Amino acid sequence: MIEVLKKLIRKSVCDSCLGRQFSQLLSGLTNRERGRALRTVAAMMFDSGTADADPSNFSGFRLRFRKPGPEKECSVCFGLFDNLEKLAEKAIKKLKGIEFDTFLVGCVPSRKLSEAEEKLWEEIGIEYCEPLKAEFNREMGKLIQKATGKTADLEKPDVVVLFDLENGDVELRVNPIYIFGYYQKLVRGIPQCRWDKYRTSVEELVGKPALKLTKGSDHRFHGMGREDVSARCLAWRPFVIEIKEPRVRKPDLAKLEGMVNRSSFVKVRGLRFCDAETVRKVKSARPDKTYRALVVLRSPVKPEDLEKLKSLVGPVRQRTPTRVLHRRSDLERERKVKSVKVRRITSRKFELIVKAEAGLYIKELVSGDDGRTSPSVSEILGVPAKCAELDVIEIDRVEL
Repeated sequence: MIEVLKKLIRKSVCDSCLGRQFSQLLSGLTNRERGRALRTVAAMMFDSGTADADPSNFSGFRLRFRKPGPEKECSVCFGLFDNLEKLAEKAIKKLKGIEFDTFLVGCVPSRKLSEAEEKLWEEIGIEYCEPLKAEFNREMGKLIQKATGKTADLEKPDVVVLFDLENGDVELRVNPIYIFGYYQKLVRGIPQCRWDKYRTSVEELVGKPALKLTKGSDHRFHGMGREDVSARCLAWRPFVIEIKEPRVRKPDLAKLEGMVNRSSFVKVRGLRFCDAETVRKVKSARPDKTYRALVVLRSPVKPEDLEKLKSLVGPVRQRTPTRVLHRRSDLERERKVKSVKVRRITSRKFELIVKAEAGLYIKELVSGDDGRTSPSVSEILGVPAKCAELDVIEIDRVEL
């Protein structure tokens, strides 16, 4: 350790860079304090001319008082640790107007800094040292925390403050917020997520008011499954709306609910803040769903023929429907129909209430899709059938 200290003292290094090379020693001090203490001890030992003889013997040392720190610019950080306050001011200015409770500091060292540190490590080793990045992030975090009153958080920060040490720039990465809720889609002809083909969507009807309240840059919709564009969702379907780069992290959710519910297309309820883990749970959940389908037949059937449709209960083999083959792989899967109820309207029209496992294509359960779904309404009745209208009327509740 004495030899390492000698080598460092001969170099022009600031107190922070000196102390950082011994960060695993002399606990309870900052690197700057540690470096200042080591510099004082070195002045006593090396100026006495007795350090080589017995480093533990301090008797007879001459104490020469010096101004702390090197006389020239630090050869390792090039004055970086003498200018932390100025860099912190840049970050604090950028953070104004952004609502946050927690933050994290990160940095990208310049090539010059990295090369100087690596060269130093080659000369003196890394047995007791701490990387420059680690000290910078910690000390900058202290300055920002003191100025803003916010808390540093290594796990889930609201904002990441990133310093580019090549040119002194500061970039803010504002992490998204997530709002959980339930929605109904009361009209046919709009998709769940944004789609250029349609003038609006469930996502936009929820996301646009959310952006207005949060001053975010964009939104992303995460739904528990999807419903067909032409179907209504009269049940309450769980969803999460993700707001990117929000300047307001705690919008009034009652106000947001009111803004969305002005629409005659979509209604929401039960809004609450959540996290990314809830998104995973929502997207991976597979609850059973109950549908109401209006079935139209090409030829009339007798009332007693409709009783045969009870045989739909059980496993159903389905290949990917032809209507979605252009965007999904052609796979065969098996899903179960849990229950079936039939209400006759005319000899060629009836209402079919089906409870089924998630992922069962109801339109194809009716039509048969040219044999790609079996059994089907068409197959059982021996008459071509078509689903004229489809509604989701119940979604089994899952714990979220």
